[in-house]
Amino acid sequence: MLPSSTKNAKRWADSSLQWAPPACLRKAARAKKAKATINQIIPSLLPTHPRARRGIEAAELIVGQPTDTRGDDGPSLPPRLRLQVTDTLTAARALAVGSGNDPRAPRPGSKVSARRVAVLNMASALSPGGGFLNGATSQEESLCMRTTLLASLKDEWYRLPELGAIYTPDVLAFRDGEAGAGDAAAANSDEKAYAILEKRDRWFFDCITAAMLRNPDTDEDDGETADGVSGQRRYTNDKDRKLVLDKMRMVMRICQAKGVHKVVLGAWGCGAYGNPVGEIARAWRRVLMPRTDQTPKKGQKQKTRQVETWEVIEEVVFAIKDAGMAAAFESAFGEGLERDDVEAEDEEEGEESPVSEQTRELQERIQELQLRIEATVNPGLKDGLGMVLTRMKSQLPPDVGEN
Repeated sequence: MLPSSTKNAKRWADSSLQWAPPACLRKAARAKKAKATINQIIPSLLPTHPRARRGIEAAELIVGQPTDTRGDDGPSLPPRLRLQVTDTLTAARALAVGSGNDPRAPRPGSKVSARRVAVLNMASALSPGGGFLNGATSQEESLCMRTTLLASLKDEWYRLPELGAIYTPDVLAFRDGEAGAGDAAAANSDEKAYAILEKRDRWFFDCITAAMLRNPDTDEDDGETADGVSGQRRYTNDKDRKLVLDKMRMVMRICQAKGVHKVVLGAWGCGAYGNPVGEIARAWRRVLMPRTDQTPKKGQKQKTRQVETWEVIEEVVFAIKDAGMAAAFESAFGEGLERDDVEAEDEEEGEESPVSEQTRELQERIQELQLRIEATVNPGLKDGLGMVLTRMKSQLPPDVGEN
């Protein structure tokens, strides 16, 4: 007959096979890994990546709208606009490949200069990195986990101005986007989550850190969109709508002024900050696809007034991870936005993804159980949990390790 501690351990393990590890454990693991990233990993990388160190030193707070926004040269056509259901760094890396943004790329200002790629860090206005050091998981926290960005965000620049942004050139991306067995693995220093990239696979990009409106007043729009979708939300106050446009123009003007050729944007502020997706999509459209106004003066012939355009910028990619939000964004944006079905490519790679997901969940639970065993003082409970751990490991596919 099994001792009660072993029975309890078995009951706990049986339930762990049904549900994911507690969110508090995963968050604590991420927080621990975040602190190691800023205190250990980034300092260890900078001596071998002087370009990243110079980028951190060159970071600047830009307040207000840049005035000198026209580059030396650039395409006369408007930028190509694309939508991808993916994360920011995956989209940026695809742009950087072939643009020369790797450690061996020529420096800006050289005779053969790389095409600069930038991303919008949809940031917290209150603190550097948002909730990164506390284990949060938004876009900004992902950027801080995988790159040298956080080291460039100075405390003295916060709270960020309403119309202000931090520009960081030459941010080094040094981590992969896959978390392996899950965030719980981060709590164990012997395990790897978000694996460090080989030096040859690391790459550079520029970053614009700016904050969107937080929890603006909104109303439900009683009308329907062109696609017959009702129940959309809109800003209550026109001043909020104008401020959103000003923020977006600020971002694009910074890109122009810094000679950025390709930029990754997103559904800015549409998550925890509560901005309506339709409002944000339409605002981006107004900024990126300005209309030509016919405004004749009295007594004069009709003249064409060209509103602000973006001559230097060749390509804009909206990276939105949530497929539903991406669809709503695409619908509200309207014509002129190309849809890249990158998620369809993932499905075509094979029908193994559900099994792989189950395996990753099992690996994550194994990691959690290992942490619990290490923290357990009661010998009987520790033995019982050890038996359960052996059982869980036996359920892994033969060609898959514990991570």
